[in-house]
Amino acid sequence: MAYSWALAYRVSMSIDFVYIKHVVMTTRLNTWGLVLLNNLEARLLFPLELLIMGELKKIKHEISEESEWYSFQMVLPVGLSRLFGLAISFFGFSCRRAISAIGFTVLGIVNKLLTVVINLVVWDKHSTFVGTVGLLISMLGGISEKKNEPNEEEQQKLLEMQNKAESHSNQDVVVSKEDT
Repeated sequence: MAYSWALAYRVSMSIDFVYIKHVVMTTRLNTWGLVLLNNLEARLLFPLELLIMGELKKIKHEISEESEWYSFQMVLPVGLSRLFGLAISFFGFSCRRAISAIGFTVLGIVNKLLTVVINLVVWDKHSTFVGTVGLLISMLGGISEKKNEPNEEEQQKLLEMQNKAESHSNQDVVVSKEDT
């Protein structure tokens, strides 16, 4: 059963990285637009997750007991985690725009590896030797993946898309100057 979850994760993440790279490269949204769109989509799914996971009942119970959920000791960590989440999302989308989907995957694997190394050094509860070796094999597989260079036809399409986006933004500037 555990391996089926690992396989599902690998398949879904591969599709996710390639699809998001496509969205990042084909939409005219800037990085903050992508961050806000991503967070909006997550917020739309949040109530469904509350219902499915049974968290809504726990939240109602906590609020009805008049716990100090609004105190500074509770609000500060939540607020900081939201700011860090926005920062991670911003830099993630910036990175996805700058490098290939495979490069972004390798970067993510390296971050996971660093997390495992820190876990091995700092705490005594960490992954098994087999799990660490599996992570290393996965990382080596990602690094050994050859980056596909776009052929002439793909390069031409990318240039056309870039020119359309630039001409569209130039038209917006001209129109806004005429309006003033």
